[in-house]
Amino acid sequence: MAVREEEEINPIVIDGQEQIAEQEDSLMDEFTPVGDFSKKALNALVKVTRQLQPLFGLKADYPQFTDGTEQLPTEFTRVLMMFKTAVDDAIAQDILDDSQGFVLDDVIDDTGLQVIGGKLNIVLKNKGFKKFLNTPDVTPLNVQEEAPVVDEARTPAPAEMDASLDELFGGRI
Repeated sequence: MAVREEEEINPIVIDGQEQIAEQEDSLMDEFTPVGDFSKKALNALVKVTRQLQPLFGLKADYPQFTDGTEQLPTEFTRVLMMFKTAVDDAIAQDILDDSQGFVLDDVIDDTGLQVIGGKLNIVLKNKGFKKFLNTPDVTPLNVQEEAPVVDEARTPAPAEMDASLDELFGGRI
């Protein structure tokens, strides 16, 4: 039997992946800054983004903006949310100061973009943050095994079960 070079992907799987991508985009739209953003301010933030991307294992290839816009693209918001999550996690572990955190919902103009760019520039130069990103997450889960709940009125004890099984099978003979 020959092995196929390319396996066909089930159309149901592809449809499911597309639905998930649409849901993610819809969720990202909730965080997408809306306002009046100039090309210059957007590209200044893109410059910082390109410097941070390699720290996250990404190519430093986010494209420059050719015009200003009133809403950040979903993909750009996704990248900024990734940075925000990492910054928030580093703040929670006292690697970064609380002042380095930012909220995308607050960004409505070039000043907001500049604030985020400035904060990300500071984060970019922080050696502790770089080390934090390179450290694998090995936080153990606090999994507590629960004792099985036994309803003694409805569940016979093991010894009783053996006896009742014997009686059950004995009664059939």
